[in-house]
Amino acid sequence: MAALRIGIVDSGLNPWHSHVRGSVAGCRLYLDGDGRIAEDGAFRDLTGHGTAIAGIIREAFPDAEIFAVRVFDAEDVTYPSLVARGILRAAAERCDYVNLSMSVPPGPGSDVLSAACADAREAGCVLVASAQPDRPGWLPASVPGVCAVTADDALAFGEIRADGLLRLRAPGRPRDLAGLPRHANLWGHSFACARGLVHLASSATTIRLDQPHRRPACHVKPGP
Repeated sequence: MAALRIGIVDSGLNPWHSHVRGSVAGCRLYLDGDGRIAEDGAFRDLTGHGTAIAGIIREAFPDAEIFAVRVFDAEDVTYPSLVARGILRAAAERCDYVNLSMSVPPGPGSDVLSAACADAREAGCVLVASAQPDRPGWLPASVPGVCAVTADDALAFGEIRADGLLRLRAPGRPRDLAGLPRHANLWGHSFACARGLVHLASSATTIRLDQPHRRPACHVKPGP
């Protein structure tokens, strides 16, 4: 049986981190001096956000193949066009699931991002995005067919609640890590999203969601 492949479109990833080590590859997408999308192999995480997301996923799936797509720059800024290309890049790597722990405001670039989600789903990817109750209509969580996950810290670790089709609630609290107090760790809807992805990928009844053809939050700057 082929290894589970999981894409993480985020701030990058530090593959040597003790919580992430394993099968890891990736790329960086950025805008060059002419405003065009470019790609290189510099997917190192400068903020720790993507690495923390990967730690949650790796804990659940130690043998999974992780493909990280860094779409945020050193100032923690990205654009809808980069997120869209990141989703397509993960799909091109034949990722079974793609974690999107981010919220993009509707506006310029929304159509491009929505189209990328549709194309990735058509290719067989299950897209899981963080959803914030005070940000209705923000993408990718509001795109049809994307599983939206909201943080609910009234839930116990490991507890997931469904709020309808492709709508989940999961704990957003930080993990208990040796040597790091909870208040010093990252937390929120982003981490609920990763836990929602773990739940979906672990559940034999929901792995395929509504795709019978399937093969075996950071700051976002509107712009190009």
